[in-house]
Amino acid sequence: MVGSPVATSKFKGIRDLEERDSSQSVVTHRKEGLLWALNRPGGHVDPRNLNKQGWHKFWIVLDQGKLSEYSNWKQRLDLHMDPIDLRMASVREARNAERRFCFEVITPNFKRVYQATSEEDMNSWILAINNALQSAMEGRSYQGKPTSSNGDSIKRDIGSVLTGKTQSLSHGNHHSSSSSGIPSRRITVGARPTAVRTPSSGYDEYPDRLLQMIRDNDQGNMWCADCGSGSKVEWVSINLGIILCIECSGIHRSLGTHVSKVRSLTLDVKSFTVDIVELLLLIGNRVSNMIWEAKLDQSLKPTGQASREQRLRFITSKYVDRAFVEPISPTLSRYATADETLLAAIKRNEIQQVLYALALKANPNTVDKMRGTHAVWLALAAADPAAPSPTPVAAADDGKSVPFPVAELLVQNGAEIPSAMPAFPLGRFAQLYVEQKRGRGVIGSSGDAVPSLPGSMSPAEKLQREREARLQKRVSTGGRLARSPIPEK
Repeated sequence: MVGSPVATSKFKGIRDLEERDSSQSVVTHRKEGLLWALNRPGGHVDPRNLNKQGWHKFWIVLDQGKLSEYSNWKQRLDLHMDPIDLRMASVREARNAERRFCFEVITPNFKRVYQATSEEDMNSWILAINNALQSAMEGRSYQGKPTSSNGDSIKRDIGSVLTGKTQSLSHGNHHSSSSSGIPSRRITVGARPTAVRTPSSGYDEYPDRLLQMIRDNDQGNMWCADCGSGSKVEWVSINLGIILCIECSGIHRSLGTHVSKVRSLTLDVKSFTVDIVELLLLIGNRVSNMIWEAKLDQSLKPTGQASREQRLRFITSKYVDRAFVEPISPTLSRYATADETLLAAIKRNEIQQVLYALALKANPNTVDKMRGTHAVWLALAAADPAAPSPTPVAAADDGKSVPFPVAELLVQNGAEIPSAMPAFPLGRFAQLYVEQKRGRGVIGSSGDAVPSLPGSMSPAEKLQREREARLQKRVSTGGRLARSPIPEK
C-alpha cells in the first residue's frame, strides 16, 4: 500500500479545516489498498444497520480526485462501480457504526461506508481523501506543480500590519505535494485579484454566467445545501455562503434576514459585489455543511420531495438552533471562546474558521482587546496591508481590485463599519471598500446596506424584485415548479 502519514487525531466534521503543522503530515494525492465495504452503496442509511448486509473486500485506489473500487483483486482488477468524484463528496469517521474503524464518503446521492484494518489505517485514509478532495475542489495539480502567482503563495501575518515590523514569510494556500497536511483552505484574502472595484460584478448582461461559475467552482453547489434537490438551485444565502433550491430559499426568507439573506443568482445579479462573489466561491455548500451539519445523522436530512413543514423543522434546527454544529473543543480550536477563535481566524485569513466561529455565535463586532481593533479593520488590514510592504498582496497600480470576503462575511452577519478609522493605515482597496459601504448607506446591525435614497432603486431592479416576490409567493402557497435538469457541463 502506498502509505499516507497518519493523522494524530480522529477526523470529526470540520476538523479538516483545522490548521496542522507541516511536520505532522504530508499532502497525499494517491493512495491504494484493501478496504471492506458493502457490495453496493446505499442511500443515507443508519450505520447501525450495516452489519445486516454483506461486506466484501475491495481494492481501493485514490487518484486524480476520484475514489475507485476494484473487485476480483486476487486475480485481476475489475472496476466494481463508477468512481466517486471527490469534488462532490465529503469524508468523516462513521458515527454509530457497530463495526470498528469505519469511515464514510458522503455524496449528494449516497453514502459509502468503508472499514479499515485499524484506527491508524482509517485515519490515514481520511487524511488522504481529504487532501485529494480539497485539491480537486481548488483545481490544484495532482503532480504538485505550483499553479499560483506570488500573490497566492505569499502571505503576511496580521501582526506585521499592526506593528509595522517585517517578519518571515510563510506560504499560503496553494502549495506542492510536500506542504502541510490536513487541508486548511487557508485564504490570503485578496490573493485572487478581480476587476476594478464597482458596486456590482458586471453580470447584468449575462446573468447565467454567475450561476454557472459558482456551480463550476464546487459541484456540491449544483444541489441544494439543505435538501439535496437539483431543481431550481438558483438561490443563495449571502451571509451563510450556501446555494439553495427555490423551495428551501422560501423557508430561509421566512426566518428573517437576521438568520439568512436570500438572493437570486439570476434575478439579483446587480447585488453581487466582487466581495460577495468571492465569499460564495470560498465557502459554498460543501464547506458550509461540514460546519453546520458536523453532528447531523444524514438519514435525518430532508430530500427534494420533503414537505414545507419538514424543511422548516430541519432548517430551523440547522441555522437557528445550531443543533448540528460541533461545540468548541481543543481539537477544533486552540482558543477557549468563539470570539477568540473568530479573531484568530480573521488574522490568518481563514474564512472557513471565521464561518465556524460565527456558527458558534461569535460576535462579529468583537474587538481585539490587545490593540482595541475592531474585527472588520483586522479583516481589511489582513487582506490589503498599507504600503510600504515588503510583500504587497497586490500592486497599487495594477488596475486590479482586491476582494474582501472575510470582511464581507462579517458585515453580512451583523458587523458594523466603525465610525472611527483604525489607528493604523489601510491599503488603497481597503479604503475604497469602506467608502463603498458608507456610500451605499448606513450599515445596520443586520449587516444590510440601507440605500441612502428611498427611490434609488432603478426600474429594472424594481422589476427584478417583483418577479422574485411573485416566484417566492408561488412556492410559499404550495405551488411546485417543474423540475429543471442541471445543465450539462
